[in-house]
Amino acid sequence: MEPHFVELVPDLRMATLRLTGEPVTLERLSGAGGPGVILITGPQGRAVIKYPVRQEALFYRKLAPMIRQQGLGLPEVYAQSEASRGEWILMEALSSTLEPPYQSKLADMTTYLAKLHTISSENAPMGTEDLLSVRPVLLSYQDIEDACTLWPTDTRGHLLHLLQLPWPSLPDERRLVSGDPNPTNWGVRASGQLVLFDWSEVAFSHPAYDLGVLCGGLPEVALVRDVVNLYLASPDVQPGQSRDEWVAWVITARLVAFVWFAAWWKRGQLTEAARPGLAMLQKGLCDWLDRVRPVLIAFLP
Repeated sequence: MEPHFVELVPDLRMATLRLTGEPVTLERLSGAGGPGVILITGPQGRAVIKYPVRQEALFYRKLAPMIRQQGLGLPEVYAQSEASRGEWILMEALSSTLEPPYQSKLADMTTYLAKLHTISSENAPMGTEDLLSVRPVLLSYQDIEDACTLWPTDTRGHLLHLLQLPWPSLPDERRLVSGDPNPTNWGVRASGQLVLFDWSEVAFSHPAYDLGVLCGGLPEVALVRDVVNLYLASPDVQPGQSRDEWVAWVITARLVAFVWFAAWWKRGQLTEAARPGLAMLQKGLCDWLDRVRPVLIAFLP
């Protein structure tokens, strides 16, 4: 690609060249919506430019220092704009990202999340709770109605029936959650340290929300149990908590995330990049709910 800075405002261009030197190549990384994420490579090194959503920009300004102090890996931030023309962050380009299979890294990822979840809305920096979204793990009637319209007529009624059944209630906790700690959002430094690099969904919510995302896809109960066992083994999690109830919470949180996802698609709030995820749900959600519901019976309201 020819060197160019057509997307870079002057302050960003200057900060980038100080790190990478000239000439540079720009590569738009996959999976990014809007202005997206750009990898800059020059003779002096590499850097990543991200045009973040509001909550991610707030995260790096207000919360990232606290998380680094706990020894958790985050991309280093070299420069960040608060200009009215739009936010941008110039950050570290990681050595590599996690590659499948991910099972060998689950213990490290759950340990990371357990420490992250020790940060609550009460001990976060002043003002963060007012600015960062709070995400109750609940389904609304409107979410269910909007989501179900995306299923074929012959399965819509069954899905609607399943979603309107009682599901376990999660405690109203306000812990800091990544919101999207799926295994593809983890990088690895040369030292071997894990780094969670996508914070566009960061919020205060119940920790089960993160664990559900970490499980990925339509997770089988055995995988959820494995993830919960690893999480509860962390020294940062209060001892004596019920594994089976956590399994129920994680499955419920995953279900809620699925319904939100489909409802957001219906309302036009997602880009075309979300279409494969929707197709997965349309094909397998009903069968998954039938499989997982028996393990939740003891925890229904």
